[in-house]
Amino acid sequence: MSSLIVHYSAHIRELDDCLSGTPVTLTGNGLSLAQIAAIARHIPSSAPPLRLSPCEHLRAAHDASRHVIASKVEAGLSIYGVSTGFGGSADTRTDDPIALGAALLQHQHAGVLTPSSVSRDAFSSALLPLSDPAYSTTMPPAWTRAAMLVRTNSLLRGHSGVRWQLVEKMAEALSKGLVPLVPLRGSISASGDLSSLSYIAGMLIGNPAIRVWLFASPIPPSLPIQPAPSKVPALRFPVSAASSTFASGTATPATESGGVSPISPSTPASSIPDDGFTKAHFAQSAFSYSPLASSSTTYTASNALALTNTSPLPLASKEHLGILNGTAFSAGLAALVVNDAQDVAVLGAVLTALSIEAMLGSRGSFDPFVGHARPHPGQIESAHLIWSLLSESKFAQGEEVEVSIEEDHGVLRQDRYSLRTAPQWLGPQFEDIKRVEETIRIEVNSTTDNPLVEPPREANGKGKIHHAGNFQALSVTNAMDHLRLSLSHIGRLMFVQVTELVNPAMNRGLPGNLSSGESALDFGCKGLDIAAASYIGELNALGGMNVGVGNVSAEMHNQSVNSLALISARYALTALEVSQLLAATHLFVVCQALDARALYVEMRQLCAQVVRDLVREAFSLSGADQLVDKIARKVIPQVYDALDRTTSMDTAPRMAKVASEAVSPLLEALTWLDLSTLDLGKVAAFRATLADSLAALLTELRCAYLGVSLADVRRGCMGSTLTSTGTPIFDIAPRGRTPASTFLAPRTRVVYEFVREELGIQMHGADNLKGSVFGMHEGGLPGLEVEDVMASLGGSVDTTVGDKVSIIVEAIRDGRMARVLVRACAGVDE
Repeated sequence: MSSLIVHYSAHIRELDDCLSGTPVTLTGNGLSLAQIAAIARHIPSSAPPLRLSPCEHLRAAHDASRHVIASKVEAGLSIYGVSTGFGGSADTRTDDPIALGAALLQHQHAGVLTPSSVSRDAFSSALLPLSDPAYSTTMPPAWTRAAMLVRTNSLLRGHSGVRWQLVEKMAEALSKGLVPLVPLRGSISASGDLSSLSYIAGMLIGNPAIRVWLFASPIPPSLPIQPAPSKVPALRFPVSAASSTFASGTATPATESGGVSPISPSTPASSIPDDGFTKAHFAQSAFSYSPLASSSTTYTASNALALTNTSPLPLASKEHLGILNGTAFSAGLAALVVNDAQDVAVLGAVLTALSIEAMLGSRGSFDPFVGHARPHPGQIESAHLIWSLLSESKFAQGEEVEVSIEEDHGVLRQDRYSLRTAPQWLGPQFEDIKRVEETIRIEVNSTTDNPLVEPPREANGKGKIHHAGNFQALSVTNAMDHLRLSLSHIGRLMFVQVTELVNPAMNRGLPGNLSSGESALDFGCKGLDIAAASYIGELNALGGMNVGVGNVSAEMHNQSVNSLALISARYALTALEVSQLLAATHLFVVCQALDARALYVEMRQLCAQVVRDLVREAFSLSGADQLVDKIARKVIPQVYDALDRTTSMDTAPRMAKVASEAVSPLLEALTWLDLSTLDLGKVAAFRATLADSLAALLTELRCAYLGVSLADVRRGCMGSTLTSTGTPIFDIAPRGRTPASTFLAPRTRVVYEFVREELGIQMHGADNLKGSVFGMHEGGLPGLEVEDVMASLGGSVDTTVGDKVSIIVEAIRDGRMARVLVRACAGVDE
């Protein structure tokens, strides 16, 4: 099996090929997770074309399978689900398979969808709902489109005894953007996802009690729909029901601002006549393509079919059961979750590499020798990936420098566990995620019916019907249970790295909370540290959840064991979404840490020169460069150490303390001079000037990194009398949007620059340095009305830290981050 990063890169390339127009051709065997994502998460106008295999052998086998059922029905033979009842009621008999199928759909339409067909408008009363009335009970369209695709692929295989026309109708509905509203809950995934799939069947036959969304489908102009926005930036379904819109960007609900939904949620679906919506009523040329439908724009199935020029398909014997009896919803949702979970796994390694750079960690922990000494495949893969990501980094330490005991200053000899043992932690997750992906790939290319129809192997053969249990989806349940655990483990590593990055006791000289200004009024990433704890707390609960062991007997004790696969997949999606929040938080924090580290490095470099210049000036040593260097070498280490230990202090007292601690080594070094002529007043002057100079240096570096003019720095943030006039003394040029780029490895730089340049998220803290945080002064921001402030968000007035993390979350969820990760990891393991 190829490495995770090779597999991941190939997956993203295949997805891009699909979205570039490469058709998805169903054969019953080769459906990939990338193809499922391309179809399920994109409306038909942006999804790849969907085709059925033209293979004559496949079609012949499919027809032969149908003939087995048709011939037995014609001969009056008894067949489970055709002449018998279902499950625990299989002891009943009938000779009317069509009526039997209708009764199957009727009793499976048992799920709860709100608002109901007779409910009042959700907000017409004073009682506000505790959750979104629709999304708390309805599957998002992406789930249903995935299920429709998986079920079509399964029926295509010719083991279900259904007609080819049914397979074609399923594909047609997908291509036209017809999506039934399906209850979020109600499936135990035992005899497949019976109830969930029944709503697809109800849509195909045009049952007016089934409600349907139309996405990018023809809508008659006589039905008023809210006008489309001038620009729809994205046409991609989110996987989750949490969002109130189906595509990122601006939604246009049909019921807002005077828009009228063609079928109001308050109208009973079964009471709406179809006569005015028949195909004959509208000429084909009268159809126009609408913008994305919203959650409030639903149609009865009969109307939806008519509006899209789609003929309802009366189902034949065995076909009702053929649609319902399968694991398509469990497998379809699982496929979408695994698709995005791979992003989190790769991000776990990339964020570790970035954290190592920010913490001046060691690349040596990932030396190939270590993995070969304990050759677990995942450990070797993840170590090699991190090793490759750190190549040519100026922050990460390469070969360990051996020192004597006398030279060893008592600092940690090795990185902490969150960095050093990352391959041993991520490796098992790499292995599990690959196994999970393979399990789901098999499932979406399987026949999960009962009974199964084996076509005759000979021209005049009779074929065979098998009563078995391929609908039992425990393999999906186990896969999703394992995936949640893996996401929890990856999240744990991210969380610990975040906490160490913001903790001045652990981050090797960076400011506490990674603040960029005065610590008394700039708490940097403290809020994100707390948020990360919330995310990992939820992830821990989800990771420890074993859904599969929680099943109970159902359906007259016939379904005495049931997989609960769809429930497990739903919880896996929740874990995925929380993981994405944590990963985005980590990425924001580590980018802040990288900029802080670059500033730290420059501060140390310039600080050394300041010490040398002041030694030369204070003690009249012009021309005595060797002596100056000798004294400076004694003083500078103490200055560095004091800087590292005082990051939680405000600038002025901090630099005063640093300068004071420099006096002792200075006096020791001055013994090399003629002490009889030493003026101790010069030592005091050196201390005062050093404190003022270092404060000015730090302030100017902050300005250069944050893009702030020295004249705009808040009075209390100057920290130095030298810069109190607003005139710089070091003349440090602005460092631009990506000040840490020159220090980073080429691969990690790709991710850092994506955040800083493409997403436009700059180093945090400019408003704190300027004192322009909204509300920091009494009366808010002088001269700005609330409307002006809102209009200038992202400009002169900063957005919230959480909003910036949200921008990263969106980039993870809409696939932009995946392409960046592939670029960063290009060539690794290939």
